[in-house]
Amino acid sequence: MKLLRRLFLLLVLLAVIGGVVAWTLPAELALRWLKPDLGPLQLSGVSGTVWQGRASSVAAFGAPLGAMEWTVDKSPLLLRRVAARVGLSGGVLNLDGNVTRDADGSVLVQNLNFQLPAETAAPALDIPSLKLHGTIEGKVDEARLASGWVSGARGTARWREASVSGEAEARLGELLAEFSSQPDGSIAGTVKDDGASNLEVVGQFAIHSGQFNATARLAPRNGDPQVAEALRYIGEPQGDGSSLLKINGQLFKLF
Repeated sequence: MKLLRRLFLLLVLLAVIGGVVAWTLPAELALRWLKPDLGPLQLSGVSGTVWQGRASSVAAFGAPLGAMEWTVDKSPLLLRRVAARVGLSGGVLNLDGNVTRDADGSVLVQNLNFQLPAETAAPALDIPSLKLHGTIEGKVDEARLASGWVSGARGTARWREASVSGEAEARLGELLAEFSSQPDGSIAGTVKDDGASNLEVVGQFAIHSGQFNATARLAPRNGDPQVAEALRYIGEPQGDGSSLLKINGQLFKLF
C-alpha cells in the first residue's frame, strides 16, 4: 500500500510540475517546435509565454510586417482546439482578430480587422503611371482555411481618403467593397464609390489560387476635370467619357 501511495503521490507531483511547465512555457522555446509549421512567416524578438506573448518583429516572404502580440485561450485545448487573439501593429499592416485551429488542422479566422496604406496595393494593381494614396481598412467577418482552400469567407473593405497622383491628380472620395466565398472556391466581390465624390465607380472582382481579376467602370461625376484627366491614364476610354478598368494580377506581388 505504501508503494501505491508513493507512486500515486509521484504521479500527482509530475502532473503538477508538468502543468506548471506548460503554464509558463517560454514562447521562444515553443517557437522552435512550431517553426516548421509557420511557412513563410518569420518571428524574432520573441518574449512572454506560449499563452501570452509578443514577437517584436514579424516578416512574411522576407517583407517586414511589424510586431505581433497573442493571447491563447486554455479551455478549448481540452477539445484539441487552439483559440487565440492575435494582433499585428507597428508596420505597414495592422490587424487584430480571433484565430482558431481545430483538431482537423483547419484554421478559422473571425472578426479580423485590418488596415494598410493604399500604396501597399500598388504592385498588385500594376498601374505605374499613378501613385495610390489613402488608407485601406476592413473586416473579415469569417473565413476558414483548410488544405490551402479558403471557404466561408465574407467581409468588407473601405479605401478611405482615396486619391491618386502622378501623370494626373484626383481625389476619389471613399471606395467600398464587399466580398464572400463562392461555390468554386474563389472569393468574389463588388466595389463602388460612396456617392460623395466626383468619381463614379461600379465594379466586381474575383480571387482564386492567388490570382485575381477585376473589372470596373469609372466615370467623372459633376463634370470634374481633374477626375476626367486622371481617367486618361486608367483603363480603356469609352465613348461616353467613362473608362473601363481591367486588372489581372497575382497577390504574391504584395510581398
